[in-house]
Amino acid sequence: MRRALRAPLAALFLAAAVLPASAGAPPDVEAVGPLPKCHLDDIMTVPRDYDSWSTTLVDWLLKVSRRYEPPDLVPVGEAGIAGPGYIRAVAIDDLRAMTRAAARNGTPIAVNSPYRSYADQVASFNGWVNVDGYDDAITYSQRPGHSEHQLGLTIDFMTLGGGSALQGDWATTPSGKWMAENAWKYGWLMSYPLSDDGELFNPRTCFHYEPWHYRYLGRAEARKVHSSGLTIREYLWKHYTMVDPRTGEPLATPAPTPFASPTEVPTLAATPSQSASAAAASARAAPSAAPPSSSGGLLGIDPLVFAALGVAVVVLAGIAFAARRGSSPG
Repeated sequence: MRRALRAPLAALFLAAAVLPASAGAPPDVEAVGPLPKCHLDDIMTVPRDYDSWSTTLVDWLLKVSRRYEPPDLVPVGEAGIAGPGYIRAVAIDDLRAMTRAAARNGTPIAVNSPYRSYADQVASFNGWVNVDGYDDAITYSQRPGHSEHQLGLTIDFMTLGGGSALQGDWATTPSGKWMAENAWKYGWLMSYPLSDDGELFNPRTCFHYEPWHYRYLGRAEARKVHSSGLTIREYLWKHYTMVDPRTGEPLATPAPTPFASPTEVPTLAATPSQSASAAAASARAAPSAAPPSSSGGLLGIDPLVFAALGVAVVVLAGIAFAARRGSSPG
């Protein structure tokens, strides 16, 4: 009897394993098509909830709300690094490890500018507009809502005791060179590298070269981006960004919901060159999550689930038959 039951029981266990796997496995998610060319717009990025900190993309095109303020901001000093301001707690351990490693190497680093609120970015951007004009300012200062600093994951670094990093090519200094070669190992990546032909404005990032500007993605994600040879913007767009750049609407494929961050479309600081773009953004409704699509199959049941149920019925019948044979004589 034991021998007769062995095969049916194995099949039953297989059916039990297939059933939950086929019923609960999420579909693969592919991001929207080719990377857009550099142009200004005010589209709310997707994903943008606080838990999606490593995959949220902001750039010339995509933004977060004026009310986006990470809930876990802590002083950068908790990482044992000199400098003012705050950073998200998710980055503090790796910031501490990187700070210690840089010091051991004799190339100590410090914080120049970390988290900035929406209001802080308004003041910063408008200040640069007053200095160089709007058309120049947008190449090296992000418009409010579009700055990685507002995500609470970005720091403009400098050499400890060496003055501001925002002069010259910091990547050619000992500390800047060490960061360019090693920061990714601790989850940090330079957001705005030089262009492939050495030009300061990089069409792959739609931004001016900033060798001091690093964003935290976490060690696993930073390793992937570093290995890919892509910039942060290119990698996040290719693998995670789930919004149609033409319509501003989320893709129909699943995105993280509900949004933990506000979905308000912010009004940017008033400048003549922005009026048409801002008006379009204000008219655009905040996106809502797309309803799940039906998986089809007989009676609305997924085909794999239906097949697994059929296997289970056949196996149970086999067990009952084997049990009757085992209880009869001879």
